[in-house]
Amino acid sequence: MKKFCSKCGAPLKPDDQFCPKCGASVDGNSKQELEKINSIKQRPQIKRSEIHNSKSNFKTRNIIIGVVIAIVVLVAGGWAIYQHGRSSAESKIIGGNGRLTTAEIKKMPNKQLAAWAILYADKKYGKKWGEAADELRSGHLTIKSYSSHKFGDYEISATNGSTLYAVNNQVGYLISKDKKEITYVGNKSNYSNRDVLEQIYPVIKSENTEENVSNWNNNLTIVKGKDRTASSSTKKFTTEEKKDTKTTKLWSDEQRDRLISYMDEFGDKMHQPYSHYTGSGSITTAAGQEYPSFLSEGKFKLSSGDKDSRDPEDMDSINLKWNPDVTDKDNDSNTYNVVAIFNYNGKSAEQHITYLFCFYHGEPVALVDQTTNGEYTVVHATANHDLTSNFEEIANND
Repeated sequence: MKKFCSKCGAPLKPDDQFCPKCGASVDGNSKQELEKINSIKQRPQIKRSEIHNSKSNFKTRNIIIGVVIAIVVLVAGGWAIYQHGRSSAESKIIGGNGRLTTAEIKKMPNKQLAAWAILYADKKYGKKWGEAADELRSGHLTIKSYSSHKFGDYEISATNGSTLYAVNNQVGYLISKDKKEITYVGNKSNYSNRDVLEQIYPVIKSENTEENVSNWNNNLTIVKGKDRTASSSTKKFTTEEKKDTKTTKLWSDEQRDRLISYMDEFGDKMHQPYSHYTGSGSITTAAGQEYPSFLSEGKFKLSSGDKDSRDPEDMDSINLKWNPDVTDKDNDSNTYNVVAIFNYNGKSAEQHITYLFCFYHGEPVALVDQTTNGEYTVVHATANHDLTSNFEEIANND
């Protein structure tokens, strides 16, 4: 059956959608509307499977981001724990958590206590302590032990088993019998301050390495000082009391031979062949001193050992005596009793090294003479820790 346009009556072909004469839509829609419908039909359609895949990819991406964040947090936490553990381990050099036990305190050498006491006082108390600490760090420091000593306006006595040490004429310290307390003493302006060793140790440990403290220990010598003459109120012996007449020799042939053997080894190690005084004749240094006669002829001054120390005129004069038969009865004498002499002569007078091994107030002291000229012969306690410790062992028959 033949079709006609409903608008103008023009004939239509079977497949016409619009009237070729008036342009009217065969189905009743406008041309614009039909184009819009065809445009929508031609758009690509999103499949359901593609929507599902898109959601899955988004979920996977969120999971990956979460895993990465978790890994970063774990790594950061692990590093913090490692650093904490490392610092904790480093703080446990001595005792738990850097604290000293009673047993550790009891075994601590007096020289280490002295170094700690001075380094701590340098931080907390006055100028005189700073000067002592500088000497300890830069070269050598000698301190003296007393039963009583006058610091400025105060005379301090060691009581209740404590030990008194004088760093100089203005400052010193007392170590309690159990070594747990250090009481700093001095002249009128700074007497006195008490500190507990367990509080001192963390300060020293935090500001100084173990190696530095050990080196400073080696730069320090402790000798027994001469106590003041007893006052009239001091108790005297009565006729009913018996004086101890027994004497004890402090030096023997066996100890002499041990020292000779050690000095041979020491000389080999230092590449300095030492000769020793055998008891007859003399031993002459490259500077011209003839020992042992020079001990009574020379004018000796005691230095702290610091090469930049004061003029010899201002140093303390000391007496030395050749006395290999020294006994405990000589302990009250203010004389360095020399029991052995060893000398090394280098290529010039400036290179001679003379060791004078002595007992002073019953304590072993190794003095060094390297003087080349001048009115005085300046000696100081050796800073060589190995030599000092070996002489102390031999002197104490250890």
